[in-house]
Amino acid sequence: MLQPTQPADLAIDLRQLVITIAHTVDLVGVDDVLHGRRVGMLARELAIFMGWPEAEQQLLYDAGLLHDCGVSSTRVHHRLVVDLEWSGAEEHCVAGQDLLADFAPLAHLAPIIRYHHSRWEWLAQQTQLGDTARFANLIYLADRVDVLAAPYHADQTVLSHADEIRSRLAAERGCLFSPALVEAFEKFSEGEAFWLALQPDWVQQYQREMETHGKLEVINWAQFKQCAEIFARIIDAKSPYTQRHSRGVSRLARHLAERLGLDTVTCEKIEVAGLLHDIGKLQIPDEIIEGPNALTPHEFDIMKSHSYGTLQVLKRLPAIEEIAQWAAFHHETPDGHGYPFHIGGKALPLEARIINVADVFQALAQERPYRKPMQPAEIMAVLQERADLGRADPGIVALVAADLANCHRVALCMD
Repeated sequence: MLQPTQPADLAIDLRQLVITIAHTVDLVGVDDVLHGRRVGMLARELAIFMGWPEAEQQLLYDAGLLHDCGVSSTRVHHRLVVDLEWSGAEEHCVAGQDLLADFAPLAHLAPIIRYHHSRWEWLAQQTQLGDTARFANLIYLADRVDVLAAPYHADQTVLSHADEIRSRLAAERGCLFSPALVEAFEKFSEGEAFWLALQPDWVQQYQREMETHGKLEVINWAQFKQCAEIFARIIDAKSPYTQRHSRGVSRLARHLAERLGLDTVTCEKIEVAGLLHDIGKLQIPDEIIEGPNALTPHEFDIMKSHSYGTLQVLKRLPAIEEIAQWAAFHHETPDGHGYPFHIGGKALPLEARIINVADVFQALAQERPYRKPMQPAEIMAVLQERADLGRADPGIVALVAADLANCHRVALCMD
């Protein structure tokens, strides 16, 4: 009997997939991880208030969740949630469109994301955009409502500032925002409930309610792998120093799995786990990722959180539970002294051990702010020391040593 060449199709709730990507993007907010969810909620509730069809309400919720999917930098995110209008905002709109445009299950959201920071006075002239113009402008309005209200969530003074926010946005009628949308916002936001709903507890409850509106669809493996590439592109855009890291780890992990003689299905899953392994790193401030010196003990403690974050994001997709664990265990070591779960010995899967070695190799092969890229022999010396100390699987390290030049080429995506 022929062995399958790829994993079986996955039954995935598309709303859960959108929320999973949204959680990934929201990690970039570091201190405020609900921005996308509030924008989705506001956009949908305004659409309901205006009597738009339910299909459009659902569309706007998803578009709101993903509107900032082109943002990976905490510095860029800070600008987007501080300034009402910012000259550099379009860059992340284009990046977001590019991420989703070729992924069929979510491609319909790409045009809305592309124009969600465009001024209405320009959008109104673009007749070829059709409904995209009003959808994108509603996302823009919801986005700016949340940006102006955000400073007042912590001390619960948003009601005291509601009139100020309403006036500031109304002043952009016909310029940034459609007059019809501003009028609806002014009427809808007269009630205190509009503003009270922005508190974290209620936003998260709203999300739980929206999850019941999900749609279970069968996604083939090729589509899911394409989705994993989207995650990797978001992750690797975090910093110039992390470009191609996830893809390099993914490729090297698969290369090593094939060299070990693992079956094709397992190799495919390992490749995807490599693409997803650093999702949690999006929540690490840019200043730590790009610091010119080795990490301080405190910074290292912060860095240790990223593997845990990866698992928390991916556990929303039960269909990939095994892959999520392999990805999240990439800093666990055979001696049980890795982080953050301290899993070792027989409890540490071979697949996670492979990704661990691939991750260390690829990181050492790339430039970092505090060091130049290491040469293959230097990388090999580090890996061998780790194996000797019980911090890397000796069999996998030996495999690297026997194929060092190819491993280096694969890790740097040189073909």
